[in-house]
Amino acid sequence: MNDAERRIRAYEEMGIHRSGREADNRTTHWMIEELRKVGVEAEPQTWRLPRVEIHDASIRFGGWDIPAVPTYDCSFTDHHGLTGTLRTDNGPGIVLWQFAPDDQERMAAGIYSSFELARQDGADGIILVMGDPDGEIVLRNAERPLDPIELPVLQVAPNHAGPLLDAVGSEVTMIVDGGRVDAPADNVVASIPGADPDAAPVVLMTPKSGWFTCAAERGGGIAIWLEIAGRVAANPARRTLNLVASSGHELHHLGLDHYIRELGDTAHDVHAWMHLGASIGSRNGQPSYAASDDELFNIATEALNAQGLERRAFPVGNAGFGEARNIGEINGRFASFLGGHPYFHSPQDTYDRCVDPESLARHTDAAEQIVRYMLS
Repeated sequence: MNDAERRIRAYEEMGIHRSGREADNRTTHWMIEELRKVGVEAEPQTWRLPRVEIHDASIRFGGWDIPAVPTYDCSFTDHHGLTGTLRTDNGPGIVLWQFAPDDQERMAAGIYSSFELARQDGADGIILVMGDPDGEIVLRNAERPLDPIELPVLQVAPNHAGPLLDAVGSEVTMIVDGGRVDAPADNVVASIPGADPDAAPVVLMTPKSGWFTCAAERGGGIAIWLEIAGRVAANPARRTLNLVASSGHELHHLGLDHYIRELGDTAHDVHAWMHLGASIGSRNGQPSYAASDDELFNIATEALNAQGLERRAFPVGNAGFGEARNIGEINGRFASFLGGHPYFHSPQDTYDRCVDPESLARHTDAAEQIVRYMLS
């Protein structure tokens, strides 16, 4: 077993990686230890989040009790829930939307406009039916974790949705009984000094949190991040390489926001940022790449071509999705690997089902080539 497989399997085995939860906290300590083994001293960077605690989330009618997961940034009901007529069009009652696995809207930020339109049309709550190719649940990231929307929203697996679909036109009760508590989460941060202390540094960043085990979604980026850290520590460059593995990915990138705030004005002095985003080295993925300017776009293209890798390119200057958006918002220079795969945001995102080791190895070398250029 090579280091990449060992690391991704270890990450997967820790469990569900939601921000500030047990597996996310274990990941922090594990990543610090993995860096120590390759000669890099790291530390946790703690920040705070409104952690959602759910007591009951379900849809009840007749003899049915359908399990569900609230969106992180929705509103709550009390423990009795709310009752209304189930409908598939907007209007008073509880609105049910069903999404195919390849429907891009189900994960897009634009769905919030649809939520608001439904609320204005009298909806009391919304149910989203969406899943992976096997009908297991997939979950949306929260675009508004600090500013929740004014509707309760439940997410339901297609495998559980049959009775719901049959109940359209009948009364159902949706329960989103929970609350929010102030809680900590941690990023992992480190620095590998370069030969020229006056040269602007480079940041290598990857998220470390997500809804489930996230073997392909997050594991590839983490494995590459750790590998490049070890290679640069063994052969330092002219510029300093700063490292951040951020929690809060699924919560509108709150962890990276905190990291950038802590940098203050020096965030604008970073020479370039390399983002190791979702699903790098995944099976049957939808791989993309992005860069802030022509120079870094050409460097990324050359690095991918050198490894025989094909990824869809976003237009130059378009960060796509993922944490590179945050860098674009501060006018930083970036290159980004990003994408999805069939079991993205699903509990079935495991190493054996979703990771392509050969692709991951080539992406590691391509990412190092880009980072080495940035560090020169």
